[in-house]
Amino acid sequence: MATAAAEGIVELQRRLLGGYQLLQTLVGIRLRSVTDPDSVRHLTWLSDVTAAMELISRRMTAEGPLDFAAYLEDVAAFWTRACEGRPVRLDVRGQSALLPDSHLLPLAIITHELIANACRHAFPEGRRGSIAVAFSRAVGGVSLVVRDSGVGAETLAPGEGLALVQGLVEHLGGSLNIETAPGAGVGVRIRLPLETSPRH
Repeated sequence: MATAAAEGIVELQRRLLGGYQLLQTLVGIRLRSVTDPDSVRHLTWLSDVTAAMELISRRMTAEGPLDFAAYLEDVAAFWTRACEGRPVRLDVRGQSALLPDSHLLPLAIITHELIANACRHAFPEGRRGSIAVAFSRAVGGVSLVVRDSGVGAETLAPGEGLALVQGLVEHLGGSLNIETAPGAGVGVRIRLPLETSPRH
């Protein structure tokens, strides 16, 4: 009975991954024929979110909480490929920490969104730089820091990506702090509690 249940879970996971891959293919096909900037931006965002969900789903099993640091290895490989040919280095460091299911997908999307923003906006015109991602345990929860050495800004306008991250952080009952200055890059620090239930 246990073996049959395990095989059923593996088959379900295989189908989910196939669905994510198909969605990414469909979005990619659509992007080839779309020229409207807003449509391109929204479709690219959908592709990013789908990629985040696919990567985290590959690590999820029926054996218990997932080690988010192991997932970050997959994230590093994904964005290293995405930045191939550009002088942008990605450094990911993760401290082993088991996360409850309620945190997995939101934190995966948060991480993906912050790295995507840095890759696409921090290094214009072939600028050289680096993106550092650090995940660690903190008192009562976990900490995620994403920092780039890009162009930075006087202030960071609350665009769609940052609004999404802020909303997910609030949903999980956490806090978000941003540091930026012209020529000094952008740093985003997130603290998430693990002892309280997500807000609805």
